[in-house]
Amino acid sequence: MRALKSVVPLLCMTVLSGCLETSTTTYESQSQTLDGRQARLHFIRHPSVLSRIGAPDVKVDDKLVGELGVGTYFFVDRPAGTHKITVYGAMDSVGCQADVRVEPGMSYYFEMGPIVHTNMDGFNLNSMGITGQPVPCVRSGNSPYMFYSLDPAAGAAAITKLKERNS
Repeated sequence: MRALKSVVPLLCMTVLSGCLETSTTTYESQSQTLDGRQARLHFIRHPSVLSRIGAPDVKVDDKLVGELGVGTYFFVDRPAGTHKITVYGAMDSVGCQADVRVEPGMSYYFEMGPIVHTNMDGFNLNSMGITGQPVPCVRSGNSPYMFYSLDPAAGAAAITKLKERNS
């Protein structure tokens, strides 16, 4: 019985440490220059004590384009038009989906943050460094995340800050 009491906390710590994934995985090249006929969509996740769990999946038009780790970003290029962007939390099969319209030759910046319901959520949002405007989404009851749209100057500055931090 005593051995079991020791094993349970160790097992819980092992499982939780697996949830602290912070690396980003991308499924499209990150070294290409922007084709003037395409738009570039940047996905950003700020470093924060409150955002340390997992690397949520990001899809564009129902295609997995990456997994967004803490304090990282990645981009994808898409043709002009309306695209569906989705972020998924752990054990969330629907995710938070939003439609965004993009123009050729333009860059768009979306930071991932928590869904805000209350004043306390607003505090969490501020403490995570989220500065963008919420992108309306259809969300599941399980999704803890949504996207926030940044203007081009703020988005470029956020990426520069992440590059400096990670170099």
